[in-house]
Amino acid sequence: MKSNHIQVVSRVFAFAGLLVCSLAAGAAEPVATKGTVLITGANRGLGLALSKQFAADNYYVIGTARTPQKATELKQVADEVLPLDVTSDDSIKALAEALNGKTVDIVVNNAGYFGPTLGIGANRNRAATLKNLTWSEVLDCFAVNSAGPIFVTQALLPNLLASKQPKIVVISSRSGIITKGSGAGAYGYGVSKTAVNRAVRIMASDHVLSKCIVVAIAPGHNRTDMGGHRAHLLDPAESMKQVKTRIEELTKQHHGRFWYYNGKELPW
Repeated sequence: MKSNHIQVVSRVFAFAGLLVCSLAAGAAEPVATKGTVLITGANRGLGLALSKQFAADNYYVIGTARTPQKATELKQVADEVLPLDVTSDDSIKALAEALNGKTVDIVVNNAGYFGPTLGIGANRNRAATLKNLTWSEVLDCFAVNSAGPIFVTQALLPNLLASKQPKIVVISSRSGIITKGSGAGAYGYGVSKTAVNRAVRIMASDHVLSKCIVVAIAPGHNRTDMGGHRAHLLDPAESMKQVKTRIEELTKQHHGRFWYYNGKELPW
């Protein structure tokens, strides 16, 4: 009788141990009910604002930054903060390795670069002339704004294809619209956004991405370090709330098209 009692107690403790281990494993890898979103350039500006929107709505948010140790605010918002320089092949490969085997439902290619003067402030007019344009300004814009989204998407393709409904979003700009009138200047930024728009069109027709919904979204002119802080500009908290809605609403009907943050379709 005593032996049976000991066996029962042992089984109870064994079951309790398994239960504790299961709970601990679950705590180590939290599961978000609405899926996983990865946002590049998430340490400030629009990327940070969009990360906050997704995090507040029970998504598992992976934010990237070139220097994660400095991404203090992002660390308070995102579930993971990973290093990424979208112009570095080694950095992109390291990101893919860090996410090996993980499902990513949404990739938002947000990291962007305007140019050395940001096109604002005292140097705006000087920077806006062809006379002062440099090779580095143009090529740096192309590396970040055009090539970056292509190679980040390429690296994360296995993660995306593991999702039931993968979405690839490129944060573009109305500056890339061919038919849009534009003031002089911002050569690198404008032309690189036109180029990435074309990349979106090509990706939308790529059979490798046939399972994915691929779109470009223009976020509007927001009050950020890159866009300036003039009073009439959009509030990133409000515009990114709408961008999140646009992303959640995406279906195959939106595939391969260019959208404004407010839901209006834009021309290429």
